[in-house]
Amino acid sequence: MGFRVYARQVRDRDLPFGRRFGALGDAVGCCCPLGFHGTWSYLSTAGDLRNDETALLHALEKLEASRTVWLRKVESFADRRRADKARHQRTPRQAEVRHLLGWRWPGPGGKQAVLGEVGRLWAVHYRSPSPDVPAGSKADLAELDTWLAGCVSTSLADDGDLDIGRQGIITKCLPKLRRHVAQLGYPRVFPQAFAYFRLLLRTTELIHHVKAQENGG
Repeated sequence: MGFRVYARQVRDRDLPFGRRFGALGDAVGCCCPLGFHGTWSYLSTAGDLRNDETALLHALEKLEASRTVWLRKVESFADRRRADKARHQRTPRQAEVRHLLGWRWPGPGGKQAVLGEVGRLWAVHYRSPSPDVPAGSKADLAELDTWLAGCVSTSLADDGDLDIGRQGIITKCLPKLRRHVAQLGYPRVFPQAFAYFRLLLRTTELIHHVKAQENGG
């Protein structure tokens, strides 16, 4: 079943409340702009989803509003791709694809949702010990960890603000970190390092998108 079916079940007062609660989880499985756990964590700020109908319906409305904005972006992207193909530009721009598919909360409450998820992920990353890494990547990864962790922690303290300097650092470091994460993931000889730096990557990408959330992106 799809998102709309689950949304109808959430609103169906003829169903047991437990089934309606479960249907919201199924809907999040279909639409989770911050990943399942991040999306569920943000929706839970609406109240006691397991017992409070008002909170349950409010959470669904938040999710539907975000999904609507995202679908509009997908339609706009498809229109641009058709125009590009007509001009024989058959390969989409990587930055545009990453923006469309990246971790963010499209629509209302985007900045709040993203900062909440960044805070949740940062608490995990901050407590994680530095893992063993390949000898040839050790210096580079240590530098990336230091610079990006500093940007994330400072931005969180400033309510998601990124000054020009930190924006520049993140813009420069993110491509390097993506390459390292890909290398750590295949083959997965260093699984702890892969998990550690993948979490840093996701956290940093979310912080990088905060400006877009403020503008409804």
